[in-house]
Order: sequence, then structure tokens, then C-alpha cells
Amino acid sequence: MALTISIIVIAASLVVAVLIQVLTLLQIRRAAREVAKILEAARMQFAPLSHDLTVISQQVNGILQSFHRQVDKVDETVATVRDAAARVREFEEEVLHRIEEPLLEIATLFGAVGRGVGSFVRIFRR
Repeated sequence: MALTISIIVIAASLVVAVLIQVLTLLQIRRAAREVAKILEAARMQFAPLSHDLTVISQQVNGILQSFHRQVDKVDETVATVRDAAARVREFEEEVLHRIEEPLLEIATLFGAVGRGVGSFVRIFRR
């Protein structure tokens, strides 16, 4: 009788173990289906997201290229202004050189003539 009870307990334990395994496998199957649904939804969202990221990266690239072109134009403009300023300075120095010396000579001449006339006037007044 003890042997029969032992066999019944072992058989019942095996049945319970098999039921637990079946229930576990069913739960794993449900979880796998849910994971498949989530992966499918993610795959469906990935394509538009990938497209949007591609468009955004192309726009950023275009903006960066435009920025580089503008920087190049600014560099060219600064160089042009610098060259123009140097030419204006050279022109100013040339004008000063060509005009200043003759004006100083004329001023000296007028001053000398004025002193000479003043001397004659003083001599004739005496």
C-alpha cells in the first residue's frame, strides 16, 4: 500500500509538473506574439522615422553648405574692403605728397611777399 501511495504521489507530481510546463509554454507563446506585434509596429514606425531623419540631415547639410558659402563671401568682402582701404590710404598719401608741398611753397611765397610788401610800406611811410 505504501508503494501504491508513492506511485500515486509521483504520478500526481508529474501531472502537476506537466501542467505547469504547458501553462508556462502557453504564456511564453503569448509573450512571443506580443513581442512580434511590438516589433511589427516598431518596424512600421522605423521607415517614416528613417525617412524623416534623412530629410532632416539633408536640410542640415544644405544649411551648412549655405553657411560655408556665406562665410566665404564674407571673407572675400573683408579682403576687398581691406584692399580698398589700403588703396584709399595710398591715394591719401599721394594727394598729401603732391598737394602739401606745393601748398607749403605757395604759403611760404605769400608770406614772403606779404613781408616784402609790409617792408616796402614801412619804408615809404617813414
